[in-house]
Amino acid sequence: MRKIGGLSMLIALATFLFGPASLWGQQQAVTEIAPEQLRRLLDEKAEVVLINTMSAIECRDHAIPGSLCLPCETFQERLDLLPADKGKKLIYYCESDLCLRSYKSANKAREMGYRDVSVLKGGLPGWKQAGYTTAAQERIPRKAIPSIKASRLKKWLEEGEPIFLLDIRSEDAFRQGGIKGAVNIPFYRLDRLYQDLPLDRRIVLVDERGFRSFLASCYLARKGYDTTRLFGGMESWRKALKGTNRLPAGQGK
Repeated sequence: MRKIGGLSMLIALATFLFGPASLWGQQQAVTEIAPEQLRRLLDEKAEVVLINTMSAIECRDHAIPGSLCLPCETFQERLDLLPADKGKKLIYYCESDLCLRSYKSANKAREMGYRDVSVLKGGLPGWKQAGYTTAAQERIPRKAIPSIKASRLKKWLEEGEPIFLLDIRSEDAFRQGGIKGAVNIPFYRLDRLYQDLPLDRRIVLVDERGFRSFLASCYLARKGYDTTRLFGGMESWRKALKGTNRLPAGQGK
């Protein structure tokens, strides 16, 4: 009974740390492949389907050469991109070592019957740290993007600052909780829907942890928008409001 209780506590702790939609358990079940192993396979011209699970903007900006772009959120919509042969070797990767999109996509592929599925250990950063290069179809010019802390954003919202709050997280993440008044356009749809954004207001971008909002902000700045990022993303917003205010629900119901 003590062992069972300990396991329950561990699962509860993982849920608390990573959230109810966490893929903590699934991540452990997927085979990982080291960057060096992947490099050897590519050098040997092995039959590998390498899949980038990030947004189209990110795929075009930087990816491992030869990658297929299949955003995690559009997995079901683009099944035609996957090989008909369920024995093909599929290797998924995403933007950071904290990103679970590659694990989620890999598990979906396994559920579909693909037998040789793995995830690149460390994601794209792991690939770069190993000394390997990336390719760019359309490199987005980087520029200095201002960021604001959650406390300042809260003050802006309370004072009615004329901003447009843009949440670029997935639809599922937004439904689970967002900042009141935010509009959800997931990053994977931003290249198709950015023209719906207002040009007469400052756009404050919100992501999961404050990483992806930089590239999204640079992309929008290139299109003529005035952009600012929420420092630390929704993670910082939750921490700032914890114990003081209830987190406002998102509007993505």
